[in-house]
Amino acid sequence: MENYTKVVLYAYPFLLTVGKDYEEHIRNRAVLSFGSSMNAEKLVEYIAEEILRKERLEWLKGAVERVLAKLSDAERTLIAIRYFGRKRKIRAYRYTKAAKERENANGRGWSERMYFRHQQRLGNKVSGLLKLEGLTEDVYERDFKDEETFAKIHAFVEAGRDKGISVNEREWLHIKS
Repeated sequence: MENYTKVVLYAYPFLLTVGKDYEEHIRNRAVLSFGSSMNAEKLVEYIAEEILRKERLEWLKGAVERVLAKLSDAERTLIAIRYFGRKRKIRAYRYTKAAKERENANGRGWSERMYFRHQQRLGNKVSGLLKLEGLTEDVYERDFKDEETFAKIHAFVEAGRDKGISVNEREWLHIKS
């Protein structure tokens, strides 16, 4: 999986509220413009840039949601466990047919190796689907890489700090720390 895909998946929970948050921020800047130290022209440019940023982030959110909609429930669960850190999703998955079949197949959960192989294949699939939605590495570099949230996540991924297995993933795999 390409690093920019990982960054986008890690950032997705942030994208869930981005439209509302940016809308509120833009409205506040406009309403409180009378007290701004910026001249009117600079303030209008700033607000226009923020509107464009909001639209880009909402487009990205929509692209990720369209990709997630194309995945099976089990694949969405694997993505949620790895990238969204959703404990409720892990607990809910334990009671599904797929989880019971997984555990019955070998009498226990997946091994770490099996889990990472599934994650790798799923990551490649998600990367391909994101490209079909128009999110290429060039688009990511141009529109998102320098955004503060993405830059922090990008540094985390580039440093390889996402390579290990998290507590949530250990819980799902039934592996003791």
